[in-house]
Amino acid sequence: MTTPSSGREQLSVLVVDDSEFFAEMTAETLAEDHGFGTHAASDPKAALDYFSDNDVDCIVSDYEMPGMDGLEFLDAVREREPDIPFILLTGRGDEEVASEAIAAGVTDYLLKLEVVEDKQYGRLANRIRNVVSKRRTQAKYELLVDTSPDLIAQVAEDGTILAANPAMAEFTDISRAELVGQTLAAVLGTIGEERTAVGRSVIEDGDPTHAEDQIDGRSFHNIYVPIDVHSHRPSFQLVSRDITERVERERELKRQNERLEEFASVVSHDMRNPLNVAQSALQLLEKDRGDDAELRARLTRSLDRMESLIDDVLTLAREGETVDDPSVVDLGTIARESWIVTDSGEAELVVDSSARIQADDGRLGSIFSNLYGNAVDHGRPSSDAEPVTVTVSVTDDGFVVADDGCGMDLSTDGDPFEMGYSSDTEGTGMGLTIVERVAEAHGWSVALGESEDGGLAVEISGVTFVE
Repeated sequence: MTTPSSGREQLSVLVVDDSEFFAEMTAETLAEDHGFGTHAASDPKAALDYFSDNDVDCIVSDYEMPGMDGLEFLDAVREREPDIPFILLTGRGDEEVASEAIAAGVTDYLLKLEVVEDKQYGRLANRIRNVVSKRRTQAKYELLVDTSPDLIAQVAEDGTILAANPAMAEFTDISRAELVGQTLAAVLGTIGEERTAVGRSVIEDGDPTHAEDQIDGRSFHNIYVPIDVHSHRPSFQLVSRDITERVERERELKRQNERLEEFASVVSHDMRNPLNVAQSALQLLEKDRGDDAELRARLTRSLDRMESLIDDVLTLAREGETVDDPSVVDLGTIARESWIVTDSGEAELVVDSSARIQADDGRLGSIFSNLYGNAVDHGRPSSDAEPVTVTVSVTDDGFVVADDGCGMDLSTDGDPFEMGYSSDTEGTGMGLTIVERVAEAHGWSVALGESEDGGLAVEISGVTFVE
């Protein structure tokens, strides 16, 4: 092994030639003048043994060798390492050999006599550095492609898949080897046809582009890059990135913005009336007109309603946030604690549950508080009727809060969960909206029905129970 001089780039080169003199001279020149680590071999079989046991960055081989010519040696090398840079030295007038060598997969070739007679070892050294650099760059690219979570494929202009990375194979549930030769349309259906059409236009224009589409509910951002535009089979590279989570976040942000606009609309509309009442009452008080006690009562009612509206709007803004880290809570305990802070009057609560569930305890309490408030405030048609009884019980996949009041007419066109919907002019119409928002934040769903006693039953489903 000939070692390079100090300070030179460390590349390992195997020089193979049946002329021991030429092999040694070439190896020594490359080492001393160009800084390579080299090894000379005059027998292709011995060269293969050395190659198998040592790290080699590039092979420089003669073509005309007894027993095994340069192309046969190349085949043996490729069986061991398909991508090793291989430079073939040919004789003058061997254009046919050069063409055959290119078809066989040599990385580069030079005329041997030019290297020897014209002493173009510098040219050979530059070729070695160039092919090794390209191979290293290619290896980094292939590693990036193979480990990328993006779906990457090289596709011909007719849609035939020429290469695909592991992510593409995993997504389609087809092996990489089986993907090669199939068309995008065969693998992805209509979306494949559309992507092929975009890729074909990219090849024609010579400029990359991007577009988005969906497959089976998943959203993708696709980048189309033309390659090999001057070859006999031009193609394009297709990089598809799954952006489903980003799209869903954008949709959720849009929904939140719409809710904020909804909040603003409700506040603007519903708070204007109590404010007008309060302003009118103040004007009457200032003029000493009317019964002061009655005016104060009107002021109090208006201000109380404004306070309720503000509290409910703030609750809606906070409770709709997704519950990312639920804890294990006792459903019955939260139900009873929520009753304690409810202005329930003479109403009664029955809790038939010892279940434990995954939930945010504070927001779960807000579900109970709002349902209790609805049951107590709207459960009886008149104040002299019997107080309502509210029951909390467990179902197969959730829980139910039911009352024995007068119920709700569910046959009307109105949506009880819509903000501002209320059968009582004193209500804010946000109670059930808050319940639905909190349930959605947990990943639950809400349904309204009639209770066994003819009142309203609100069922929460999709709950995760804990043993």
